[in-house]
Amino acid sequence: MDSLPLITAVKPLAPAHPGGGEQQRPPFTLGQMLTGTVSAKGEANQFTLDINGRLLTAESTASLQVGQRLNLQVASLSPQMELRVITHPANRPIANAIHLAGRQDTTLPALAALRETINLLPQLSPESRQTLQLYANSLFSRPPEALSPPGQTPPSTPLTAPILEKTLAALTNPANTSSGPLLREISGLLTQLARSPTLPTVFAGQAMTLASVFAQAGDGQPASGALPLPTGTAFPAAVAAGDMPALLARIGTAQPQDPQLQALLARLQPLLQSDQPLPALAAFRQLTALLADIPGERIPALPPLADNGQQLREIIDRLGINMEQLLARGERQQAVQTLKFALMELAQRLPAADPGTTQVDQITRTIELYQLLQIRLVSEALFFLPLPFSFLEQGFLLIDADHAGAKGEESGEQREKSIELHLRLHGLGNLRIAMRLGASGVALDFMAEDAQRAKFLADHREEIHQWLTAMDVTSIRFLVGSGEPVKTLLEKIIDGPTGMVDTSA
Repeated sequence: MDSLPLITAVKPLAPAHPGGGEQQRPPFTLGQMLTGTVSAKGEANQFTLDINGRLLTAESTASLQVGQRLNLQVASLSPQMELRVITHPANRPIANAIHLAGRQDTTLPALAALRETINLLPQLSPESRQTLQLYANSLFSRPPEALSPPGQTPPSTPLTAPILEKTLAALTNPANTSSGPLLREISGLLTQLARSPTLPTVFAGQAMTLASVFAQAGDGQPASGALPLPTGTAFPAAVAAGDMPALLARIGTAQPQDPQLQALLARLQPLLQSDQPLPALAAFRQLTALLADIPGERIPALPPLADNGQQLREIIDRLGINMEQLLARGERQQAVQTLKFALMELAQRLPAADPGTTQVDQITRTIELYQLLQIRLVSEALFFLPLPFSFLEQGFLLIDADHAGAKGEESGEQREKSIELHLRLHGLGNLRIAMRLGASGVALDFMAEDAQRAKFLADHREEIHQWLTAMDVTSIRFLVGSGEPVKTLLEKIIDGPTGMVDTSA
């Protein structure tokens, strides 16, 4: 790979406006990717570059040749414009997408905005629906405590009681009063149930069928006839009155400690067993069978995301940075439970004109950027991990893969590991946390962007000690001088031994 220093003192060859005085800089932006051609060579280190039809004069100590095509990135705009020559093949796609790493507080939470779209796509696989809803609800929007425990997927729980309450009201409705409004309300609740993101497709279809039946009954149309139950159910299609106690008991096992639900079920039992010509009784029996069967149906559930360090690796893995590796190893079940896989499936299901397609594309590109950064930084002996939390404007973790090898003669327990957190937070601004982990504990350096913020952190020293429960803190310092995380990331790529350009030449 050629060693190409900075191309500096970039200026337009002619004034930006005819007859104008002082020349103006071209309308480039910091970090912008450009393609240029060396169109002429002047005296000493002077060259003329043709960038998209715009002629620029520039200085470079490299042996550039007339006609040579260059991949460039705007490295600086002041005090003078500087361009860097990109030589690593991964740098161009990284540079084209690096702006997404600087907007994760607005890009990633778009999953929450897609929640309604996800609910309206029951044809999505259960794994993808779970994954998308899980990230939308917990990682970017709500605390993980609000999620169901691992292995449990009770989609009917929020709607079971309202549906049964309306059922009781309809079955006890006076004969001289229309049950139409109650039946239409039940239809609406069943439609909500069918759109539940964790409800298996077969049950979603059954719920929609029942919703249609109750809507027709609410409009005065007959609601007779047996409805097909979900495939694999233990109950026959024509639900007999004698089955009602067992069905209601199964519904009650979902919330055995709820006295209101238990009382409701007890009141419903004689009505559902009745031989009286109650309105839509056959449909209500089918509805009871459906509600009884849903809590017993289990689909593979992803454990809820947590906000502690112990599960950070699991959260990152679920993003899909290693999705292709999982598929290559034949671990398909793990691959389909990743966010990247779910987004790819969602993109296929969404209509081309749906506004959600842009959001899905941006989040997918962000995950692919993380993959590229991992691949690229390996050559700098750095392991990159993103921190995809919406409370961070920017955030990632770098592990110095070579640092432990520097003390190769020592035992594994004595080697020191070097880890850096690069963050940008609302209020605190840029923050770099360097952690040196040794046998005796961890040494911490908090580097803020100014003295005021460093003092604020120092005032909360005791709280920091309380949060670090896994290791002893051997030392802690509060310093000044942290830079913007994305800019630091670019510097690692640009100035590293295998960077965009070797500036030592």
